[in-house]
Amino acid sequence: MTKSWAWAVGAAVAAFFLFANAGFHDLVLRAREKWRIEKRLAHLRSDHQALAKEWTQIQQDPSYTEYLIRKNLGYVKKGEVEYQILKPKEKS
Repeated sequence: MTKSWAWAVGAAVAAFFLFANAGFHDLVLRAREKWRIEKRLAHLRSDHQALAKEWTQIQQDPSYTEYLIRKNLGYVKKGEVEYQILKPKEKS
């Protein structure tokens, strides 16, 4: 009985020094921040790779460049007719 009681007191004291310590708390916070930053870095690297691929495609493929200009800027070729479909108004 005294061994288990001494073990419990020792574990409680060790837990108190470990978890009540500001250094340990700071270590946990820094580990979480490191994980968050590494996750963000992986996402940014993925975005960078996709953008680099698209930039290469823009530079090398004139039809892709034309597609982007038409899609994003609304340009039409000379002689083409642009149709705009209007949505019906909702009844109040």
